[in-house]
Amino acid sequence: MRVLVVDDNRDILELVKRVLRSEGHDVVIARDGLEALQQESATQPDFVVLDVNLPVMNGWEVCRRIKERRSVPVMLLTVRAERADIEESRAAGADHHLLKPFDIADFLKQVADLSARPGKRPAAPKPDS
Repeated sequence: MRVLVVDDNRDILELVKRVLRSEGHDVVIARDGLEALQQESATQPDFVVLDVNLPVMNGWEVCRRIKERRSVPVMLLTVRAERADIEESRAAGADHHLLKPFDIADFLKQVADLSARPGKRPAAPKPDS
C-alpha cells in the first residue's frame, strides 16, 4: 500500500516512515500542506497520515481538499486533543484522529483497520489477461 505521510516534525516523519516501511508499505513524505496536496495528486496514495499543525496550510484544510477529490482513508496524527479539534477533524472528513504521542502498535492497527474498510480504497487494477 502506498502511504502519504505529512508532518513538519522530522522525528515524527522519520518514525512513521520507518514503521510503515517495516510493514511493507511504500511511503511518500511531505513537510507542509501545499507539498502534501502536490504529493497526493502526483502519487495517488492508498492512505494518508496527516498532522494538523502544518506550515502553509493546516491538516484540516489538506484533508478537506483531498476528500473533495477522492475517497482515501485519512488519519490525522496530532497533539490537538480538545473536543473542538476532534469535531473539526470529523468535519474535515478525517477517518481517524490519533493523538501524539501514540503507541506504534495502536497506530499500525488503525492503519490496517481503516485501509480494510470497504469503499475506502480505490479498487486495485485488474491484471491484463
